[in-house]
Amino acid sequence: MTEPRRRLLLPGCLPVVLSALFGIAGIGVIVAGSVSGTAVDRAEPHSWTAGDVVLQFNRYGTCEVVPESGEPRVVEPQRQVEELQVQRWFSGTAAITCDQPVTAWQGSAAGLRSFVSSSVFEYGLATLVVLPLLGLVVLLVRRRGAPR
Repeated sequence: MTEPRRRLLLPGCLPVVLSALFGIAGIGVIVAGSVSGTAVDRAEPHSWTAGDVVLQFNRYGTCEVVPESGEPRVVEPQRQVEELQVQRWFSGTAAITCDQPVTAWQGSAAGLRSFVSSSVFEYGLATLVVLPLLGLVVLLVRRRGAPR
């Protein structure tokens, strides 16, 4: 391997490795934010015990939140596919039942789910994956255009 080619190989590997690491880390965070949810419907009510809750609707439907102490509320999405974050208005626990299958996250899992589904995370991850590769392209173009 010639000397100029060897000098190009090492700096060229770093952006690819960085891009792969950001991509793998992003996928890990997405998986962690997705698998921690539980199914909610009429047959399987969900017990809301801590923090806020995020409800993911995949079609139109309604959910009823009935706390042990406090007023019951009905939650329904504005669009067919939507994630709603519902803040606690009661103390203690509550039962959530829905007329359509819905996925629920509560407590810290709800916070992670909200972060993962935010546009800040999505665009930030895309930028962190693409930017090192773009740097590699710039490096290659400059090297190729340099006089020998």
